[in-house]
Amino acid sequence: MASRVRRDRADIRRLLLEAAIAEFAENGFEGASTISIANRADAHQPQINYHFASKAELWRAAMDHLFAQLDEDLGQFDRDADPAQNFALFLRRFVEYCAERPQLNQIMVQEATAASERLDWLVDRHIRPRYSGLVALWTQLQELGVAAPIDVRLFHHVLMGAVSLPYTVRLELELLTGADPSDPALIDAHIDGLVATLLPGLGNSMTS
Repeated sequence: MASRVRRDRADIRRLLLEAAIAEFAENGFEGASTISIANRADAHQPQINYHFASKAELWRAAMDHLFAQLDEDLGQFDRDADPAQNFALFLRRFVEYCAERPQLNQIMVQEATAASERLDWLVDRHIRPRYSGLVALWTQLQELGVAAPIDVRLFHHVLMGAVSLPYTVRLELELLTGADPSDPALIDAHIDGLVATLLPGLGNSMTS
């Protein structure tokens, strides 16, 4: 009897995506091996060829999958709520996603260090649309007097680093501090620190 049980095509595709995400996060696009991806998924390499026309297509599908999960985890926000409260809620949800899914930003850091068609694709398809919304919100929060005095041109990257870095370099954090990055108490402390740092006027906005 074959060691691999029969699985439907959708299940195999999902497993291949998850395996690809882990492989690309650990080894980058150039260092990633489709043989290793198949092994991680307990699948055969021809199954990758069946579902994805190329390694590049598999990489794009993996990134689409990660960003779709991010959007799902961020959820919806009350348009009538206080913008600072909405941003604080965004910070909580984003940190929780990064703690659970460090692979997205691990891949992003690798891709952003050199010009490539993959980086162009990421920026055009996923980063720029989100960047525009975040910049508009940050500008509004600064006009309301609740946001930290961070130049709007730097805000996106300050935010990405502050939110994701403890999980992107989780092994370094563990070695330096002995802390477990997945510890819920540490994640809560991280969120509280970000809210206090990025929204120093939040308390004033709640009482005004």
